[in-house]
Amino acid sequence: MDGWQPPVASSASAATSVIPRVERTAIYLDADQRRRLSSLAASSDRPRDQLIREAIDRYLGRCDGYRLPSWVGAWRDGSPAGPRTIRSQRRP
Repeated sequence: MDGWQPPVASSASAATSVIPRVERTAIYLDADQRRRLSSLAASSDRPRDQLIREAIDRYLGRCDGYRLPSWVGAWRDGSPAGPRTIRSQRRP
């Protein structure tokens, strides 16, 4: 993982609360993505895997609390589109 090391605790009991649980994951980058990521890592003096984790955290943060607009799943008159209303709207 590009040199990332978890924080080191001074005692064994503290180590379990300091070291984050991480899972090794493979991603596929095209040549341009890899080049740009490597360039950013070099210029920011941070490892690529750290930049990837930060980008994922940022993306997931934007997704938290995302709600569909209230009009999604509603009929033109604004009533909710549930199984009963869908059945009643069917043509014979």
